[in-house]
Amino acid sequence: MRELELHNVGYGECIVLTGSRGEIFMVDCGSMNRIQREDGGELTHQFSESIRERYRESPSRAFLLTHCHRDHLCGFWNILAREPRYFERIFLPASPRDRRGRSLLLEFALFHTVFLRGQSDYARTNLAQLRLFERAARAAGPEAVRGVGAGDSFLFDGVSYDVLWPRREDYPFSTLFAETVEELNVKLSSPFLPDCAARFRALKDRFCRLCAQADSGAVLTDGLITECAAVLGQIEEMAPELGLLPPAPDIREILTRPVIETAYSDELNAASVVLQNHRTREASFDDILLTGDAAPETFDEIAPQLYENYYIFKAPHHGTASHWSHLFSTLSAEHVLISNGDYDQGGRIAQEYVDFPGVKHCTNCGPCAWFRGSGCSCSRMALCYEVPRGAGLTIKCPFVRGETAEAPCHIAVIGPRGRRACLCDDLPATPR
Repeated sequence: MRELELHNVGYGECIVLTGSRGEIFMVDCGSMNRIQREDGGELTHQFSESIRERYRESPSRAFLLTHCHRDHLCGFWNILAREPRYFERIFLPASPRDRRGRSLLLEFALFHTVFLRGQSDYARTNLAQLRLFERAARAAGPEAVRGVGAGDSFLFDGVSYDVLWPRREDYPFSTLFAETVEELNVKLSSPFLPDCAARFRALKDRFCRLCAQADSGAVLTDGLITECAAVLGQIEEMAPELGLLPPAPDIREILTRPVIETAYSDELNAASVVLQNHRTREASFDDILLTGDAAPETFDEIAPQLYENYYIFKAPHHGTASHWSHLFSTLSAEHVLISNGDYDQGGRIAQEYVDFPGVKHCTNCGPCAWFRGSGCSCSRMALCYEVPRGAGLTIKCPFVRGETAEAPCHIAVIGPRGRRACLCDDLPATPR
């Protein structure tokens, strides 16, 4: 990896690694903000367009999606809409299955799509999950798309990256979520219901089996994608008939419970792709841990595979306290990436990251209590080991001071104010 750029896309996330020949590997591209306060323009379009143009001259481009929430996904769709073959390789998250082989996230999304048809962010998340592989394959070609899960690996710039999570099989869904999906299925299991209930259950199971083939890591085919789309189309066509069934009001009530909506969103986060470089020898500048929006329980599951130290560590879920893991206190990292923004509905940046040793690189200081209280960046007092002439405070970094166009750490934050260093206060920006 030659350099890393962390893009300020509002509340969303987009991280781009650049290789020695200028090739790029983009992890997530999205934003929850849809309207820009100043001029009314669409932020998602604005961000994805500037990102697409920024890497246009790259000799090759790869993309990895950690999970299906819009703040990680919608910019990716915008790029493919403008230029379908922009990415030569696309890695999409596998949908995990429980110990009985059931894809509970997909099953829940199918229930929601059939019984609660709508255009809310909640509904869009469901549709994105159900059509993820189909939509990407239709745009970029099935040969470019691959599902990834724990145990998979791939190469970028001569470095092998290992996927640590999610497990495809025997996945530990929360009890609440697993029981909810079971309750939804029970509602349609009565033999006294019209035949459409049994047909829906059969098509649902068939669709989940097809998706398991699609996200297995094997090469996709046009035939598989076509079959997935056809089965999903049959399910969607049944929605009016299913909506008239006696259990339909009960199913809608379950789906609209706030605690269930939260549980589903939490499960999507927990199933985020987590990856790190594969160490062949000692620690190096390639050591990186990318975490999506993974939950604390995720890190408990993969703890034996984590390194004790990293060069770069990406804080999960925008650096919020809800996704801080006790294991992070046992890790060391020279640089921490935090992608948060003005839209901080998911939570503000946790104090634990302010206290965490290492240089923080944040896309926005608004959600940070430290900055609001002190008026300056917490990285001002952090030790940076890339400062010329040995370790020193970040304020001695020539890039921070606006004296050079490149940072010794090769990490920069890209946003409306230009190409910036680790400090989030008023030090100079270097446009590029």
